[in-house]
Amino acid sequence: MPVTDATIIVPTRHEADNAPVLAARASLCLAGSGLDAELLFVDDSDDHTPTVLADLAERYGPVGVLHRSAGERRGGLAGAVLAGIAATDSEVVAVMDGDLQHPPELLGALIAPVLGGDADIAIATRYAGGGAAGGLAGPGRRLVSRASRRAVGLVLPRLRSISDPLGGYFAMRRSVVDGAALQPDGFKILLEVLAGGSWERTVEVPYSFAPRHAGTSNASVETGWRFVRQLGRLAGA
Repeated sequence: MPVTDATIIVPTRHEADNAPVLAARASLCLAGSGLDAELLFVDDSDDHTPTVLADLAERYGPVGVLHRSAGERRGGLAGAVLAGIAATDSEVVAVMDGDLQHPPELLGALIAPVLGGDADIAIATRYAGGGAAGGLAGPGRRLVSRASRRAVGLVLPRLRSISDPLGGYFAMRRSVVDGAALQPDGFKILLEVLAGGSWERTVEVPYSFAPRHAGTSNASVETGWRFVRQLGRLAGA
């Protein structure tokens, strides 16, 4: 991968209908921001998503694709993010989902404070400063989200001031995780970074969490149990 100021890592699994829209919106946003940045899709798909991503790499630049075969997918989404970080030397790394619930238009506002030295981590938040979580599907998901955030604050007191530690849309200096003993398992990579990384200053950037653009969520009951296990492990660290 070329060395740029920032790399935006997008973990994907069966997101063939979403990736072209994301790439188009992100490329437009980044072109207007003046940032020297690249998109890196880290793909764990078993369908035709890799073919779609390869086409995007030809149409939009700079766009990279790292496809993980079935035997390389340790850690799920969080493992994909760490694989993406290992594949780039950019000073700043941003992470976003591939289903367009995280608006690409926020990338400049997330990357700028980190690149400018004002923060070690910039966190997109649904729960402060005018942010909104409307894209969560139904009252049950919203209740689970609220309870999970409260559990994080109880178990990890340092994170109580962070309104959205489980959101997964953020930018950071790569030094935050250099040498950190992170243990990826499931979806909550931001929680792993906040609990195990080396950082002092954070900023929050409000946004509206959108409904999924296409396809179905990869979340499941197992996802919830992974979070419970992860939180228990981090509490004992």
